Amino acid sequence: MLENFIAQATANETPDFATLDLLPYGIIVVDIEGKILFYNAREEQIACRKREDVIGKNFFRDVAPCTAVKEFYGRFREAMTDSGGVINFNFRFPFPGRPREVEIALTSFENDEALLCLISVSDVTEKNALRERLANSERLSEIGEVAAGVAHNFNNLLTVIIGNAELIQMRMAADDPFRARLETIMRAARDGAKMVKRIRETARQQPETTRDTDPLDINKLLQDSLTFTEDYVRAAHEERAVQITLNTNFAAGLKPLRASANELREVFVNLLRNAVDAISGEGQVSINTRAEDGTCFVEVADTGEGMSNETQEKIFRPLFTTKGERGTGLGLATCYAIVRRHNGDIQVRSKQGEGTTFTVSLPVN
Repeated sequence: MLENFIAQATANETPDFATLDLLPYGIIVVDIEGKILFYNAREEQIACRKREDVIGKNFFRDVAPCTAVKEFYGRFREAMTDSGGVINFNFRFPFPGRPREVEIALTSFENDEALLCLISVSDVTEKNALRERLANSERLSEIGEVAAGVAHNFNNLLTVIIGNAELIQMRMAADDPFRARLETIMRAARDGAKMVKRIRETARQQPETTRDTDPLDINKLLQDSLTFTEDYVRAAHEERAVQITLNTNFAAGLKPLRASANELREVFVNLLRNAVDAISGEGQVSINTRAEDGTCFVEVADTGEGMSNETQEKIFRPLFTTKGERGTGLGLATCYAIVRRHNGDIQVRSKQGEGTTFTVSLPVN
């Protein structure tokens, strides 16, 4: 179909533009100056631009006037040096909020003694994303095998910690000032033991055992999560000289949630620690709760450096991390999986230089 179009145009016959609307990839026809003469339906979908809004405009100056397109323009000028030239290359269109990976083919041809260019655009964003997911799946399988062995040894260490903590608790006076700290250690160790159990089940591809889903007070659980985070804040102050203020705004009268306390603590401790990591110098981390229409919302916000749109698109993918060697790329992926298992959702809102807010929504019933 495309070859017939070019053959007709090159032979100075009137080409059938309508047939280009049937192609499964985007088609743009421009003149030697870059003015758009044709824009097919598939390209409307890829670029989210209506043809009536772009026909007659200059593609490089008016439709896609960004720094990245300068590279595209250079290849276009190269293709227009002679009729019949074909240039293929990959390109990333930085559409606001939805960058697209595309394969471009530039074909120059003459029609009515005018040199034109046919731009073919194949959107490979989803294909590349699928390839990345398959690669990640293979890596996760390898990690799972290692994790199963590590989990076994780690579980032995937790057994020692819990056993000794219980012996100490039995010998402590009821009013001992360190009793609350010991209880925090035991709660964290028990959460760790349950986390290890989940890792071993996942690594062995066993069905998940029934979770402890007693009714829980979300505000109290979040207060526990803050307690688990306080030492992390102190360590950040000592290691990175940051000053972080923890703020809370808990709504009163929230209905209990039927959920796994240790799993949700894992989610919020992860989110709080990420918020601490995002701050340099002086900043604030806030955690707020509210309820609307049978749904409980928890917001964890920071005044840190924020994230780009590209990072936000990948933030919940397994093995994706912005922390370099300090990160594993599993924390937020685990949070997402836990929240979804509770029939909830987790969303991120961020802007570079203005901080980040994660919003977790959980059904009350």
